[in-house]
Amino acid sequence: MNSLFKVIILHLILLFSACYYTSETPSSFFIPTEISRDGKIKTDKILDGVYTKMSNTQLLPIPTINREMLQSVRLQKKLLEVKRRGKKNFNINGLKFNKTDLERTSESLEHWCSSALVPPSEYFDLYQISGADKKGNVKFTGYYSPVLQVSQEKEGQFQYPIYGKPQGEGPFPTRREIYQEGALEGNDLELAYARSLLDIQKMQLQGSGYVQYRDGKLVLFSYGGSNGHPRKSIQRYFLNNYGEKGQGITLEKLEKYFDKNPEYADEIIFHNPSYVFFVKNEKRKTVNGSGNVPLQPTISIATDKRYIPTGACLLAEKPIPNKKRVEHQPSILLAQDVGGGIKGPGHIDLYTGIGKEGRRNAALGHYGRLWLLLAK
Repeated sequence: MNSLFKVIILHLILLFSACYYTSETPSSFFIPTEISRDGKIKTDKILDGVYTKMSNTQLLPIPTINREMLQSVRLQKKLLEVKRRGKKNFNINGLKFNKTDLERTSESLEHWCSSALVPPSEYFDLYQISGADKKGNVKFTGYYSPVLQVSQEKEGQFQYPIYGKPQGEGPFPTRREIYQEGALEGNDLELAYARSLLDIQKMQLQGSGYVQYRDGKLVLFSYGGSNGHPRKSIQRYFLNNYGEKGQGITLEKLEKYFDKNPEYADEIIFHNPSYVFFVKNEKRKTVNGSGNVPLQPTISIATDKRYIPTGACLLAEKPIPNKKRVEHQPSILLAQDVGGGIKGPGHIDLYTGIGKEGRRNAALGHYGRLWLLLAK
């Protein structure tokens, strides 16, 4: 009987261990929490400051490590080696670290990813990011690399030029001045011609993208600077002036509206004075972030670098929305880009890939949790 009892106990221990270390187990497995439909974890606990050091790390999620993750971590090391200029010391709301700490963290992360998986607390100190609500809920949005159909010449339905950046210092002409008044004509800045102003603005919102010429050739257009005017939301303008109360609007829905109501297109599009210029990259095939390394879908993020510096490594509970509820997937995320619309520690932008699949996966507006990793 004693032997049977010991076998049962052993099986229970193994079962518990499997549950604890599997990456598929939600982080809330051991903590009974209520999760709202947008992924927010409902709690009364308030986090002090931007970062809170975790004293109890045993309940933190452990992510699955695959080949793409390991490659991205190695690129993070390259980013930090190349990024010699810029800020080297950080003091974010009392948490002090430096560029050397970020380099050590990326090295430790590579060792951790390559070795037998153990809890991250064996390698790192973890600091939870408070989020905008001070309860640890960080908003995840998505961005992707669109593929835009263009022509090399102005012809047929391809009437709208995509511009490179003019010489000199900004601010440069507004979107309305560029397209209604021809403010950039005659400067040999036209890179290609698109079918609509909304198509151009879609790519500008993502910061870069691919263009496909009529002969099938695919070329990367990278971010080449802005005109220096503040960005305004044309979706919000539409909803305030033409939409119905409680209605949501995407750029794809706005495109359908313009097809039926073309007389309102210019007014709505020109509400946004901001304009992003591009650089044609015929040789480079990968989409690089501000850290100048290729972005990896579902791993690379854009941040407000005042709070999450480029080169930082993070543990995350990434929101995975479905029709009924939001689940949280344990992940490693790498800060490799910055976003003009990302403000504060309560919001990050997750890179989701190229073309239609990237656009589909970018449909995020949900909440997860983040922990900054710093090597012990």
